Amino acid sequence: MTKTSSILAVAAVLVAGTWSEARAQAPVSPANQIFVNVNVGWQPQSRTITSTQTLPIFGETATITSNQPVPSGVVFDFGGGYKVWRSLAVGVSVSRFSRESDAAVVATIPNPLVFDQPVTLNFTQAGLGHSETGVHLQAVWFFPPIDNMDISVSIGPSFIHVSQDLVRSATIDAATQTVTLSTGNESGTAAGLNIGVDGNYFFNRNVGAGVYMRYAGGKVDLPSVSGLSVGGFQIGAGARFRF
Repeated sequence: MTKTSSILAVAAVLVAGTWSEARAQAPVSPANQIFVNVNVGWQPQSRTITSTQTLPIFGETATITSNQPVPSGVVFDFGGGYKVWRSLAVGVSVSRFSRESDAAVVATIPNPLVFDQPVTLNFTQAGLGHSETGVHLQAVWFFPPIDNMDISVSIGPSFIHVSQDLVRSATIDAATQTVTLSTGNESGTAAGLNIGVDGNYFFNRNVGAGVYMRYAGGKVDLPSVSGLSVGGFQIGAGARFRF
């Protein structure tokens, strides 16, 4: 997160300097008060969620370990805000990211007849869902527009609700060592930080298009997974509206 935030901060400073120089060459009228952004982006980081359950059986302990990838994917974002003082605005955006993947499950099951001679079984549990819904509060600083363009930098807290399907438990047949897996859903909310840069070109005073880079992430503890990272770096583009 620190590296990503540093990159975004440097990018914001460099762009701000360029914008100030261009502004000095071509003064323009101030921007409008209300802004609305509709984006489709990409969350490039991928993760693996590992959970382990143990249960006593045959005087020993069975272990069920699940490894589920969460690949990179599309993120949708909608937000807006209002200019409260000169170039300073307050805003909020809502993002949505979801993926479905298969978990690789390894079960180590004690032998009912021979002590310390477990059997190892491998399974694939298909169709486990992962979703993230983020609410991002933002303080937004707009740099003076020029030649139908504007740019802004933003920072604020993020609250990201994650819903995660997991292999929750297993039932072991004492006679055959057959394992039946059970899945369930766990959820929680991470509190984190968002920091971003947004650049836009306008076709007229009210409608335009833009690109953005943003870090918005945090960590959350679920009952079966502690310190689960959610969100992260995002990049995308979309429609811009000013009123």
